[in-house]
Amino acid sequence: MKTKDQKIRLGVQILFFILVGFIAVNHTLTEAGSSIPFLASASVHAICPFGGVETFYQLVTTGGYIQKIHSSALVLMGIVFTLTILFGPVFCGWICPLGSIQEWIGKMGKKLFKKRYNHFIPKKLDSALRYLRYVLLLLVLYNTARSGMLLFANIDPYFALFHFWTGETAIAALVILGITLVLSLFVERAWCKYACPYGAMLGLFNPIRIFKIRRQSSTCIDCGLCNNSCPMNIEVSSKEAVKDHQCITCLNCTSDSSCPVGNTVQLMPSVKTAEPAKTKVKGPILAVTLVILMFGGIAATSALGLYSTENQKQPNRIESGVGSGSYNPEDIKGSYTLKEVSDLFGIPEEALITAFQLPQGTDLNTFKSKDLESLYADAGTEIGNGSLKVFVALYKNLPIFLADDYLPESAVNLIIENNPLLTEEQKNYLKEHTYKMEGTPVSTETTEQTTTTAEFAVNGQITFQGLLDLDVTKAEIEEVIGAPMPATNLSVRTYCQDNGMSFSEVKAAFSALIE
Repeated sequence: MKTKDQKIRLGVQILFFILVGFIAVNHTLTEAGSSIPFLASASVHAICPFGGVETFYQLVTTGGYIQKIHSSALVLMGIVFTLTILFGPVFCGWICPLGSIQEWIGKMGKKLFKKRYNHFIPKKLDSALRYLRYVLLLLVLYNTARSGMLLFANIDPYFALFHFWTGETAIAALVILGITLVLSLFVERAWCKYACPYGAMLGLFNPIRIFKIRRQSSTCIDCGLCNNSCPMNIEVSSKEAVKDHQCITCLNCTSDSSCPVGNTVQLMPSVKTAEPAKTKVKGPILAVTLVILMFGGIAATSALGLYSTENQKQPNRIESGVGSGSYNPEDIKGSYTLKEVSDLFGIPEEALITAFQLPQGTDLNTFKSKDLESLYADAGTEIGNGSLKVFVALYKNLPIFLADDYLPESAVNLIIENNPLLTEEQKNYLKEHTYKMEGTPVSTETTEQTTTTAEFAVNGQITFQGLLDLDVTKAEIEEVIGAPMPATNLSVRTYCQDNGMSFSEVKAAFSALIE
């Protein structure tokens, strides 16, 4: 039978699980053009406090965020760190949806295996495995800082839990989620114990937290019930104060939950007091404090303009060389509206309308860069956010990495008229990447150039899954890239950029295979 504290904690867990679930669904609906009224349409990345940890190095060194991370993640990181300094990893024990679902599945495991549940792994092996999450934490932080990308999402079961229906989730993440949920039938909170990098970081606060789980040895009867109730297998009965890096402050071991002797095991200040019963923190107080700090912190920072779940609408500035001090067109995101692009880069709205032949009456306040892909969906070549970046850069004579993005002939004409400083390389690029509205990409060189259907198919947006769908085998993919095939939802262009490979050469190799 659940105690009052356990029921309150379960209520808080359900609240946050449902909230995150609805926000994730609403984000999907928003992407499709509809949404749930009065509910945030943030991505799961934007409301994950670990994102604040992952982007911290990028923020300090460049002043920007890694992709998909926004200021909201930093605010949540601060709130969670505050809670952790006060009470330990309550985020893990009370809020994290992935921890909650493992715990709920574990209840079935308890019914199936009784006392054997959560004791299948030998103690020595279990103790060693618990430090794997610190290895993963270091790897995640290092690779994220090095790449500037959210690579952990490719294996993150939390992301998979709330994105499995979108088709955006890497197969590896779905597999790890499945393994995690199955393991929960045998080991309580297996991911939390052995792999979670965020839990590993929060666990470091346990020795210094202000309120600890404390045991009064003078009244303890050594019944061991506190040990049996701990989901993280901590031997509470052998400690005066629990400082173990795995404690998640679930309160299951306390006298208000499992300990049969009143005021023997409680959440209390680190400093001993004459009347410990009067200084203990009960479940209801902890729940209220947690909810107030979470939602109050979000409300306060939102009022101050510090909390945002949307992309930052201000690109980084070019630090040196040509265009120094100007906004960097490479940072234009697909979510930018053309009105925002016009304002940021000082390009007349009419120029953008003419360049991309936008339909009459198009509202630049709502038309986004990524919408160009839909507008030119039947073009047979790639015109989208990358094309807009190239247009802005060459129109304003700013540096840009020239890939394989095509530009409508109208955009090319505007660039030539407006920028007399084009280099020969840029002029040749425009000649070879001009798209005529009749539907055929052509070159203005004297020799006629043709583009095969395969070249149309292998464009900048194609993912490795897209290659598989075009009957390119995994073995062929690995032969071309010279490495194991990455997550199937990763675009080929992004992979090439991350690994210093020429997208043009890789594209040509895959196009030849398709032919």
